[in-house]
Amino acid sequence: MVHHYYSKKAFTLAEVLITLGVIGIVAALTLPTLIGKYQEKQWVTGFLRIYSMLDNAYRMAQIENGTYENWGAGVTYKYDTNGHISGRSGADHVAVYNTMIKPYFNINQAWEKSGRKNCMPEKSYTLDGKEYTSNFDSSVSSATPAVSLVSGECILISSAAHGGEFFVDINSKKGPNTLGKDQFLFSFDLFTPTRIKPGYIEPWWTDRASYCDFRDAHGWNAGLSCGFWIARNKNMDYLHMSYEELEDAWGKQIMQSYGPYYGW
Repeated sequence: MVHHYYSKKAFTLAEVLITLGVIGIVAALTLPTLIGKYQEKQWVTGFLRIYSMLDNAYRMAQIENGTYENWGAGVTYKYDTNGHISGRSGADHVAVYNTMIKPYFNINQAWEKSGRKNCMPEKSYTLDGKEYTSNFDSSVSSATPAVSLVSGECILISSAAHGGEFFVDINSKKGPNTLGKDQFLFSFDLFTPTRIKPGYIEPWWTDRASYCDFRDAHGWNAGLSCGFWIARNKNMDYLHMSYEELEDAWGKQIMQSYGPYYGW
């Protein structure tokens, strides 16, 4: 009887180590990119969610109380023919809170009086990495009012003189606490009073690529205008574009969608 023996070729220890090393290198190169993309998607989703929540609450508030001009002194503006604000009566953010936020949001905790630290992080950063220690309106411990939502967002109902009616951190204090990533500003739209827009209260000069450049503040607050980009494109590609690319894409979008607040 003839026996046939078959030899099985196995990997040597050196080959196994080399393979594991290659896998480790590939993982080290690709995982940060994958994690970064996942995080950006989470931020975009958070931005779109809170934008929708604010817009829906405002629409419901209008059924009972009309648009913001009817909510009393402090939510009214005077502006010239170029759309620049020439005066305002003082921010009645309590009226905004009572009329729009309190009735229509699922609130976890509310801060209705001054002198108490709220759900906003005490230290935050503009998109170009510069630290600021205020809740975007120079009142870390006395911002009034503010709310944390059951869904995790923190909303500061700010004085419009400091930028807008709503300054939002979509994940409260979890980080990165950065304007243009997890922090955004929203305002009542001066030209279309029935809706809310991303960004600063004053139109025209705030919807610019220069204020969504992660390399440079261009004289103001880097990250302030990034909400305009997300509303149009549903991504954060501005974090990966050269400034020239961003400015070119931004300008083309404005020209193509120009209308009541650029048509997002």
